[in-house]
Amino acid sequence: MVARLMGYHRMSQKDVAAAIGCSRSAVSQKCAGKIRFSSAELLILADLFGTTTDALLGRDSEEAAQ
Repeated sequence: MVARLMGYHRMSQKDVAAAIGCSRSAVSQKCAGKIRFSSAELLILADLFGTTTDALLGRDSEEAAQ
């Protein structure tokens, strides 16, 4: 979901890394599912992308589709 939102918002992994305070390679691993986003990172991403943490986690399919 994060990778799709990054594309929609025309943001790079470097942009997201700066927003959540980690490296670009960590964002790559997080998007690939190798490392999990922390709850604090999910809150930042929800604000950044204008969505909810539930949508980022795939729990709210209706909002995630928007």
